[in-house]
Amino acid sequence: MTELEDLQAIKAELATTLARLERLIGDMGSAGDETADVASLERTRAIEWVLERHGQPMRPIEIWSELQALGRNDPKMEVQVTTYDLWKRERIEKVSRGLYRALTRT
Repeated sequence: MTELEDLQAIKAELATTLARLERLIGDMGSAGDETADVASLERTRAIEWVLERHGQPMRPIEIWSELQALGRNDPKMEVQVTTYDLWKRERIEKVSRGLYRALTRT
């Protein structure tokens, strides 16, 4: 890779990071301090929080994407495995194959 290509790659990464930062700042303004706390939660609690906040069924890839937007760096496969495990432990509901939602409290 040439020096110019290295600089262009860094510029692209910075642009992506800046866009993510802007989105996170916007989310914090509308959602309060709760979003800041998601990064410090255990993965299981963070997944439950995302499902509760979203209010509609989500696929593991959507959950992973939301966690990424909130500043977490969980591996995609770990989110998928943890989501399945949460369902098996009856902490979340399974709507259909690969589609989960927050547990309905009665």
